[in-house]
Amino acid sequence: MEDILQIVVIVLIILAVLCVVLFIFAAVRNRQKQTLSADKEKLWRDRKHTFLGLPLSFTVFRLTHERLFIKTGFFTTEENEVRLYRVLDMQLRETLWQKILGLGSIVLKTSDKSMKNFTIPNVIHPRDVKEVLSTNVEIQRKLNRVSNRELMSFDEDDDPDTETDENFDGDNG
Repeated sequence: MEDILQIVVIVLIILAVLCVVLFIFAAVRNRQKQTLSADKEKLWRDRKHTFLGLPLSFTVFRLTHERLFIKTGFFTTEENEVRLYRVLDMQLRETLWQKILGLGSIVLKTSDKSMKNFTIPNVIHPRDVKEVLSTNVEIQRKLNRVSNRELMSFDEDDDPDTETDENFDGDNG
């Protein structure tokens, strides 16, 4: 009886390991097939990737020509959007673990009221996604006639309108 029980336990363990391996294989295969879309409305769609780069999350990112949508939650969902012309700056970050898994995070700074600074974590093909995002940000800025004025430090010594004349002695004569 004990031998049969041990055999059943071993078979169940082997089946569980096979299920996990098949799940990981399917996720990796899906990840390889997932590229930037040729769809006219949707440019990119992906989930937040967690453990071992697998998309085991209820956070979905979707990029269109005009907006970036972030949908979070399972029972209670929340969807935020950022118009692309509001993106001021973007940065790509890759930790060693992300590099090993082929992932990266894109940090966005925007002029949006509800989502000033946020991160799109653990993105597959992060450079490609950042490039598509950057290209569409520039297109939307041009279409909406938005100029991104850089904030520069201002020093009165550098102001050409307040030049001092060394020969000026303070007299009017």
